[in-house]
Amino acid sequence: MSGQSESGNLSKTWHRKVLKEWEIDRLLTDLEARTQQRYRQNTKKDLLLGLLCGYSLKKIGKDLHKDNASVRTGLSNIYRDIETLTGESDKRVKASNLVYILEKHGYRRGVIASPTPNRSIPHNLPAPTYTEFIGREADMRTLLERLSPEHGAHMITVHGIGGVGKTALVLAAAYLCLKSSCENHGVAPRFDAIIFTSAKQQELVPDGILQRQQGQRNLREIFREIANALGDPTIIQSPPNDQFERVRQILSRQRSLMIVDNMETIEDRNQVIEFLYNLPICVKVVITTRERIALLPISLRNLPLDDGLQLIQQQAGEKGITINDEESKLLYDRTGGIPLAIVYALGQVSSGYPLNSVLERLTSATGDVARFCFEQTVQGIKGQPPHQLLMSLAIFPDSPILAAVAEVAGLTASPDSVNVGLARLQQLSLVNLNPETKRYEMLSLTREYALAELAGYPDFEREARRRWVTWYLDFARSYAGEDWEKWIHYNKIEQEEGNLRAVLYWCKDQDHYAQVRDLWLLLNHYANLYAYWDDRLDWLQWLVEQTERRGEWSSLVKIIIRKTWLLIRECSDRSLKQADEMLRRAWVLRDCADLDLCVQADLAENIARLRIRQKNYTDARKWLDIEQSLVIEANLEEQKHIRHYIPVHYHRAVILYREGNYSEAKTLFQEVMQSAEKIHWHRVINSAQNWLADIAIEQSDRDRAQQLLIKGLTVAQRSKNKRRLARYQRSLARWERMWGSTAEAYKLANKAMDSFKHLGMTQDAEEMQFLLNSP
Repeated sequence: MSGQSESGNLSKTWHRKVLKEWEIDRLLTDLEARTQQRYRQNTKKDLLLGLLCGYSLKKIGKDLHKDNASVRTGLSNIYRDIETLTGESDKRVKASNLVYILEKHGYRRGVIASPTPNRSIPHNLPAPTYTEFIGREADMRTLLERLSPEHGAHMITVHGIGGVGKTALVLAAAYLCLKSSCENHGVAPRFDAIIFTSAKQQELVPDGILQRQQGQRNLREIFREIANALGDPTIIQSPPNDQFERVRQILSRQRSLMIVDNMETIEDRNQVIEFLYNLPICVKVVITTRERIALLPISLRNLPLDDGLQLIQQQAGEKGITINDEESKLLYDRTGGIPLAIVYALGQVSSGYPLNSVLERLTSATGDVARFCFEQTVQGIKGQPPHQLLMSLAIFPDSPILAAVAEVAGLTASPDSVNVGLARLQQLSLVNLNPETKRYEMLSLTREYALAELAGYPDFEREARRRWVTWYLDFARSYAGEDWEKWIHYNKIEQEEGNLRAVLYWCKDQDHYAQVRDLWLLLNHYANLYAYWDDRLDWLQWLVEQTERRGEWSSLVKIIIRKTWLLIRECSDRSLKQADEMLRRAWVLRDCADLDLCVQADLAENIARLRIRQKNYTDARKWLDIEQSLVIEANLEEQKHIRHYIPVHYHRAVILYREGNYSEAKTLFQEVMQSAEKIHWHRVINSAQNWLADIAIEQSDRDRAQQLLIKGLTVAQRSKNKRRLARYQRSLARWERMWGSTAEAYKLANKAMDSFKHLGMTQDAEEMQFLLNSP
């Protein structure tokens, strides 16, 4: 015990002495990183400190209580480690020149490292196919970090679909490592040998797909390539059963980088992975594969837009092609940002093919790009649930959720098949699960290929499309519609808007009128509230024509109600005239349409709204009386009665406001708010607050107006109701003009005017323009 304590104190004394002249901590760190051995916690550190103190072997042994043979063996190991660290040749470092060599490499304080000549690193890296590696900065940083000796990773995988740039990334990193290793400095990790093996069977070049005759597709061929790269024939001269151990022995003597390209096409994959897994810790292994392997993966996806455009311009410049910004963007979109597809396309253009022709062939399922990237991968899953799921995913233009995919694929009764199938598609890099949205994403090229696959199975496509339409109809019934509480679910509708649009267009193209009608009637209120669809009038006109042609008078009246709602909002002379004609006709049709009383009440309400816009308040009141009578006659249960009675009071209050009767209008709007609060009709509450704020402005109640506007604006912003938001901005502009900042008033008025124009509310936009022009 006393010996250990004495030795520890001695080590500290030697450390303090050495620290004055040597950067000992940096030296120890570099040795540990380079040799993957601990120096600080064992005798090696003490032996090295004794050498740097200038002590003899005999004194070091005596002070450390070790015999000369042990000290001699320990020092010999240190010399070999320093050779590994500094790149000095074997057996070159010894006690007599140790100080000189460490000085030369910059470990003595105040001494600048001498330039070292380049050393030769055995490698068999193929020549790069590019002059400049573009993009992938984050992926490159991650890969180089994991190749560093400080990182504990032994095996690293780089996965992604064919053509995404897996091999290019790994080779670019390998060449950086080779440069650092040869020059003995640089940011990239250093290796004593770099070995590249590839099982790739095909290459995509501008002339088409080339079959590779050479390649390392099994363990024996990999051993042969290692022997060739290292120039060591003893590996393949050994008996087959001894070759693995021979490779281990050779690689254990040096830091090596081993690259295995295209793991998915290796024949004895399990044996190869076992071999790689059991290599010495001083060997870093990088695997590229189209299939995801759970070995510290780096997942490559398409190039971001900026990197993709840069690659296009670089390739165009190298090939002497002129391509403008619009064409570059089109090429990026068609290739989905897949680097190989970009390079191939521009190679075709440089060979004389017109760009438009090349772009058309890019998305063809029988084209070279699609076949190279997907054919072999998809072939392995045909006739299985993953294939059904892949084809079903292609039907969705926007990334779908799990439940939708399972339903469309016809696999809801087999959740295990769905989960396993989607996991397989992810392993094959055909789809990707977004961890934030929990939606399944697919690159545009992949989707085009999967759609072509779908077309090859017409029976499956017919049933899958039917399930697709049914699922979204059920989805819309759950979260859309015009019930007063449904707006709280509209964020779910917003997330599926692209897919819902696709269903509508497909049903229209297939002349599935009933599905278009039912889905649009469910989505109409959402589309109006958020004003996302600028083609709403076109859809409604198509439905008017179709229902009329079929003699569906009940549906025709319902659609007229919805179309005239938009025309009244537009409030141009033309739109009001058109609305008047349509509403007169609908009122005549109501008797033969067998309409329920609530729909008739909605029709009367629309006529009243039209008369208010026409400033015919007498006739508007008459129609509101008719609406009230119909609601009473319907004998609805309490909540529905309140729901249909509120619009009567609301529009009467609007008339009072328009007539300048602000006190009575205020009382009636307050009653509207109270009724709306009973059934949690938040949209009407928010609208009534806006009117009450306008009344407060007219009555010069500055503080009350401000309070109502701030509160209501917050709700309008949160609910994304664009129409209501524009109206709050209009009211705030008026408030600022009267009591606040003129600059802020103009800013708000401009925002409101732009919104009204976007919403197609012509009269409201003109009123805001008048406010802006007023002195």
